[in-house]
Amino acid sequence: MTDSFWLPKVSIIIPVYNGVNYMKEAINSALNQTYSNIEVIVVNDGSTDNGETGSVALSYGDKIKYLEKSNGGVSSALNLGIKHMTGEYFSWLSHDDVYTPYKIENQINSLKEYGSKNAIAMCSHFFIDDRGEKLNKTPNMVFKNGCYEWGTALKTMLIKGTFNGCALLIPKDAFDRCGEFHEGLRYSQDSLMWDKIFLAGYSLVYNDNKDVMNRIHNRQLTQTGKTIFKSDSWEISKILMKDLIEASDSKSNFVFYFAERNALNGNMNVVKSCISEGKKHGLICWRHELFLLIQSLYGEIRPILRKLYYKYLIRVKIG
Repeated sequence: MTDSFWLPKVSIIIPVYNGVNYMKEAINSALNQTYSNIEVIVVNDGSTDNGETGSVALSYGDKIKYLEKSNGGVSSALNLGIKHMTGEYFSWLSHDDVYTPYKIENQINSLKEYGSKNAIAMCSHFFIDDRGEKLNKTPNMVFKNGCYEWGTALKTMLIKGTFNGCALLIPKDAFDRCGEFHEGLRYSQDSLMWDKIFLAGYSLVYNDNKDVMNRIHNRQLTQTGKTIFKSDSWEISKILMKDLIEASDSKSNFVFYFAERNALNGNMNVVKSCISEGKKHGLICWRHELFLLIQSLYGEIRPILRKLYYKYLIRVKIG
């Protein structure tokens, strides 16, 4: 890692479903990276737009690797891309998002600086609207430039919310060790994957370069999937509970952090499970329980506040 000529191959994977509206901009941003040792893989997840998505992808010829599959959701598309990638590192790019030209180069340089292959690199990002104009919305900055051990990274994510998947650069061997994206989850497959990777001991290298443009538009900001999100959260709790308990101690109570985040999201079944299991292992006391119940009450009104925030400050309607 200290070798200044270390130039690992990076596979940029773009899952897409009916994506002709934005995908060309995403593909171009991947191909225009200043870091040269890359491959771009576009996975068409069973688009139903009369072949338009496929036509756009095929117009790039051998500049990209193009894969088609029946519709199965973003997890299945990412998993197919990972199976076909030949790079040492994985970088996810949503078809409606955009990389700056320096995204991959800056992250490889960060990994070189801190000298660890057993790490994920993460950059910052900013938000754009459907026309590509910058929005008056600031991402939650929780890190300063540096390298953070797995426990700190996991604690931060459990408390503050999942990390932006498109802002990450992940070693391929993390998937070899931790498995695929969960194809039974619809909205939270990324959160579960990052949890598993940090629990496996991977550290986090962060730089505050705003190298990802996340697009916010009406189609993605919807409340129609609230029931599915709650179902995802319950499934994740069943998968992670044992590992969170084993990783917890008096200094880092991951079960409590996990419960707190779910309380803020109104997932009371997950909170109750954490309280029950936490009590059995001496990780949850009455003070924790009272705090979580108060947070759960706030979690019930949080969606209303979120709608008002986007309607009046961000100018994006949430259905």
